Amino acid sequence: MKALAAILLLAATPAPVDHPRTYLASITDVPLKPGERFSAFSISTWGVTFDAVCHIPPGWTIKAGGSATPEGVLEGEASLGTTWLSAKSSPELKDFVLVTLYDPVQPRDKPTKDGVVPATFKGHAHIENEDDDAGKRARLTAANVSLKPASRCPAALP
Repeated sequence: MKALAAILLLAATPAPVDHPRTYLASITDVPLKPGERFSAFSISTWGVTFDAVCHIPPGWTIKAGGSATPEGVLEGEASLGTTWLSAKSSPELKDFVLVTLYDPVQPRDKPTKDGVVPATFKGHAHIENEDDDAGKRARLTAANVSLKPASRCPAALP
């Protein structure tokens, strides 16, 4: 009888829920060398819902959204060279989008018997160098997306 009571007590106790969870996302640690700046980024997402773009860096266009599937995209592009960002973790891209994740972050693609479940975040940044007109692409992963628990966008600065 004691065993039955213990089982019933466990069944009545709510299990901790860890997802879905809402976060403020930032783009961090863009791999820049001295003299480089980045002018655009594109990140494919999986299992992420975009709730709000909290702020847009001056001179940038931000695109955030998804389809009826778990796939989505977060993209940004600067309009002119003066708006390119030179900090690896630019304050302009700190806490700039509010997202909901439905599973823990998956840092890389995960093979399954039915195919591949994509990484939660993966993409690239377009890196500009004053000595190279063509620029280059640098890989971005889940390690370049910082997540801070939040329920809403931060208050706008005056």
